[in-house]
Amino acid sequence: MVESILLGISGLLNPLNLGIIVFGLLIGMIFGALPGFSATMALAVLVPFSFWLPPDAALLMLSAVYCSSIYAGSIPAVLLGIPGTPASVPTTYDGLAMTKQGKAGQALTYVTFGSSAGGVLSSIALLVGAPLLALVALKVGPPEQMMLAIFGLSVVCTLSSGNMLKGVLVGFLSLLLATVGQDPVEGYPRFTLGFHELLGGIPLIPVLIGLFTIPEVFNMIEQRTKNRRTPPKIGSLKVTLREKMRMFLLTFRSACIGIGIGIIPAAGPEIASFISYNEAIRSSKNPEKFGKGAPEGIVAAEAANNGVTGGSLIPLLTLSIPGSAPAAVFLGALLIHGLRPGPTLFTQNTDIVYTLLVGFIVINILMYFIGLLFNRVSSQVIKVPVNILIPIILVFAILGSFAVQRALFDVGIMLISGLIGYFMIKHHYPVAPIALALILGPLLEQALQQSLTMTQGNLLLVFSRPLTIVFLILTLLSLVWPLLSKVFVKLKPRQDHNNYLNK
Repeated sequence: MVESILLGISGLLNPLNLGIIVFGLLIGMIFGALPGFSATMALAVLVPFSFWLPPDAALLMLSAVYCSSIYAGSIPAVLLGIPGTPASVPTTYDGLAMTKQGKAGQALTYVTFGSSAGGVLSSIALLVGAPLLALVALKVGPPEQMMLAIFGLSVVCTLSSGNMLKGVLVGFLSLLLATVGQDPVEGYPRFTLGFHELLGGIPLIPVLIGLFTIPEVFNMIEQRTKNRRTPPKIGSLKVTLREKMRMFLLTFRSACIGIGIGIIPAAGPEIASFISYNEAIRSSKNPEKFGKGAPEGIVAAEAANNGVTGGSLIPLLTLSIPGSAPAAVFLGALLIHGLRPGPTLFTQNTDIVYTLLVGFIVINILMYFIGLLFNRVSSQVIKVPVNILIPIILVFAILGSFAVQRALFDVGIMLISGLIGYFMIKHHYPVAPIALALILGPLLEQALQQSLTMTQGNLLLVFSRPLTIVFLILTLLSLVWPLLSKVFVKLKPRQDHNNYLNK
């Protein structure tokens, strides 16, 4: 293996490969920072351009685009409260709060640190443990996917800890919206109201753009009308090494969550970021600070969604199973260049594969330094006057919604979602459960129907599988933790008072 790694290092030192990595990082950051332009779209656009490159250079370019587009989706999430990609939604909660506190620069640095650290750890897992970790993917079937989706949906309770009843209500109604479209097993249409555009379900990207863009635009208009809007201070981009090291365990745990979810087929960075954010709250000594500008929330979400990048390539390269939608596009690029994933890939194309694996580490390291430079430019966005910023945001929101399927219908979905989101926020209903339900709903329904077929209608049999029990325990902990944390908060003042009297 050492010889293969050295072979990969020598291939990576090719000036073309190093140059193409930098080019891919910049292109991915631009795509990721535009609302609606997901990592999958960025890869799909760049795949045709890879035809004229050698296989190793093409794969390095696509890897750089993949990693940096996931990272850059959090830049507009922090500055404007508009997630560039679905995986950046949890980053919005604390990122925008820090921006309003005049700490946008630090928030962007935490995004860059978390993304790069999570990416490096996933790269090491990809390089060292690909054959070993791929064995886990073989044990993941519909029952495990079903319990993973249920575990992900339990995050609603944590995200709505301020008003859990409203959060659960929104989550259940959003799950009903997730049933719109064709039945995943039998294929008959449901609740489409005669619109053929809804056969594939309610489009996720336009809904997310609407929920997180239009309310913010209305908020800007209201503040401008009242002459109260002052651009928040960007502040320093500097975050001390001590602060970063303080979050070492959080970063490591979040990256491991991302790697594990990346290995599971049909999961993705969206699920990883929500689950990791939930775990960060659950394990925190001060859970009440999340959503109010906690750097830990940013780092947890970013380390997880970038941890997926390397994790999703593990089953792809060893078993031909893409762990996420971008990984599926990556699979197509491999086949186009005559590389067939599987055990023989590591023996017949050693030089190309290990150039990719070593290059994945370098990509995530370079992403940190290039990202810090990119932040200095992107952080100027919040200084743009409102009368200029609002039209720009609306144009990108419309273009991002239209670009998914090139349909004006999606633009209408975006606008309707935006109006619904605006009225929900005004009446203190959380909008995050809508995004979570639309992401996990289709996965849950398909896995549930497949599990019923496997067990001949007896779902209790799924709990004979070890991984489903693990996910069940995590789900129960996630459900009861918000209630337990309130009890601990009430008990703490009493304990402090008793300690004072004892002194």
